[in-house]
Order: sequence, then C-alpha cells, then structure tokens
Amino acid sequence: MTGEQQLAAFRQWALTVLDLLGAEADRQAAYLQASKVGADEILLQFDDVLHVARARVGDRSLSREEYHLLQSVSEYADSVNAGSELIWAEAALGEAVEWRELRAAAKAAKASLESSWSQGDDSLDLSIGDSY
Repeated sequence: MTGEQQLAAFRQWALTVLDLLGAEADRQAAYLQASKVGADEILLQFDDVLHVARARVGDRSLSREEYHLLQSVSEYADSVNAGSELIWAEAALGEAVEWRELRAAAKAAKASLESSWSQGDDSLDLSIGDSY
C-alpha cells in the first residue's frame, strides 16, 4: 500500500469513527447491541484514531490544524470519561449532556475534515465549536 493509499485509508477510518461518535443515540445503541460491546468502545475507537493522528502529524501527513480539530473532540470525550459509572449505561447515550455535546463536536469535526479532505487541500473551517 502506498503512502497515499495509507493516508486515504486513515482519513476514511477517522471519518467513520467520527460518524459513529456523532451518530444519534439510537444508532449508537444499535451499534453497541450488534457489536456486543459497551459504550466505552465508541470512545476507545476514537482514542485509536487520535494515536494514529499524532503519528501522522509527526510525519506531516496530517496538519496541525486537522489534529487540533480532532483534539477538540477529545476534550468532549474526556468529559464523558470523567462521568460517573452511569454514563456508560445505554440509556445515558440519549440522556447525558456529555454524550450530546460529544456528538455535536464529532459531527462538526467530521463535516470540517470531510470538506477539507474532499477538496484535497489543508484548509479547514476552524470556526466550528467553542474551542476556537
């Protein structure tokens, strides 16, 4: 696999993970039931994306702006992680403010990255979210 193919695969994977992270609570719950995993799996997948993204910043295949956008989603994921044990209950996906805020941040990041990557340039709409 060439470097360009690897980058394309990373981008698709990141968008897929952000799509699930930003999905409505009922879709997330259906995913958890079908996969037979707990709600923490959604965040673990995003954590994996962040680890690879850090390496991609190091090799300059991911811009600092793109990484910063992913980091802004990570801040919301951290607030979910800081919640009580009840945050991991399936019902919390739809009820907890932390999950709603995380979904909104993930949707915004996905839209911005998808737009940037489909244009094939490094420009990002950095006006989204409260972190900027």
